[in-house]
Amino acid sequence: MDAHDRATLLLAYAQGPEQLRQALSGLAPELLDLRPAVGAWSVREVVAHVAETELHLYLRTRFALAQPGLTILPFDQEAWAASFEAPGQPLDELVELIRLLREMLARQLRRLPEAQWTQSVRHPEQEHPLTVEALLTKADQHLKIHLAQVARTARAVQGEVSG
Repeated sequence: MDAHDRATLLLAYAQGPEQLRQALSGLAPELLDLRPAVGAWSVREVVAHVAETELHLYLRTRFALAQPGLTILPFDQEAWAASFEAPGQPLDELVELIRLLREMLARQLRRLPEAQWTQSVRHPEQEHPLTVEALLTKADQHLKIHLAQVARTARAVQGEVSG
């Protein structure tokens, strides 16, 4: 990835929280905790998962920059989701956490020397090291996947309530 592609990725990464905020705007509060199917996550649970994943991606990226080569701990997203009481969490706080983490990291990454983009951490469940560039790409893709999930979930629960 060249500097131009990285700048484009950084812009998309920084704009992610606003896209999430827009995806959530207009959703009736009573729909946020409805699950579209047994075992599926509600909109609030999806956003809580994104916030927790952002914490992990932030820390993994910081480890890659501060302690390159470190083996990081994996996290079981299902276990984390099950142990977090999402319905009690204010949606605006979850979105603000995502925004702050991304803002802090994007600010640092915009000033990152070229050589540091290839610094990495090792993940015990993955064959190849995770570079700073790969972690940023993963964060951007992860949010996009869950933006689509929020839209699908909102449509499904709105259909249940309307129908």
